[in-house]
Amino acid sequence: MLSSEDRHQSRATIKEGDDVLIYIDERRYRVVRVRRNEYFNSDKGSLNLSNIIGKGWGDEAKLSTGSKALIMRPLIIDYFERGLKRVTQVIYPKDLGLMLILGNVATGSKVLEGGVGTGFLTITLARVVGDEGHVYAYEIRKEFIDAAISNLKRLGLEGRVTIRHGDVRKGVKESNLDAAFLDIPDPWNALDTLRKALKPTSPIIVFLPTANQVIKLLKALSNKRVAADIRIYETMLREYIPDHEALRPKTTMIAHTGYVVFFRILK
Repeated sequence: MLSSEDRHQSRATIKEGDDVLIYIDERRYRVVRVRRNEYFNSDKGSLNLSNIIGKGWGDEAKLSTGSKALIMRPLIIDYFERGLKRVTQVIYPKDLGLMLILGNVATGSKVLEGGVGTGFLTITLARVVGDEGHVYAYEIRKEFIDAAISNLKRLGLEGRVTIRHGDVRKGVKESNLDAAFLDIPDPWNALDTLRKALKPTSPIIVFLPTANQVIKLLKALSNKRVAADIRIYETMLREYIPDHEALRPKTTMIAHTGYVVFFRILK
């Protein structure tokens, strides 16, 4: 049974300022913010966004060529794929989900992030920790901070995140944190910071693109004797063509994106 809030949302209509997913097909879709007399453009035609104000979620809209598009509520996957500004390579959803579980992130968690980049991991963490938790993120490049803050604001999550212009390898202001996530090229140089910032035996999750970096990290962990329960993962994702007469894998897949290294920090 729908709650009163769910019933209200099911009847809600699209207003100016709403984010909507304009979906033509699996290759033509984008999250846009509804503004009067602004246009969504594609090779299938254009759409005056004024024309979808007052429509219901799931309604169709006609493009200038006569083609049709569905107007849907955007999901976080839509924002990641076609809605947020990118200034760096990003961590893919297939890796983000695993990293969240390994980090034991939940409502109320207080976590450290080193290396913000575009902010996809920051956004994922902020959505999970809730208003009771917090993400403390460090980034050395100002232009990346600006892009990440813009993306967080787009999703209304900026209040759950503090982004500091600084180098996580040189120390952080926070302590007694529950977990740490690093997306920096030399995480072995941040181990002293992590020992001071985290609760004993807290999880640390590191994302690294190359095996060479993983080997250097393993060597550092062995030499410093600061870690236990070390694990290394690589996730593969294969998508299928949703055709009931010819179900089969797509000819391309997201294979290697990076290595996810997990360990528990010791004092």
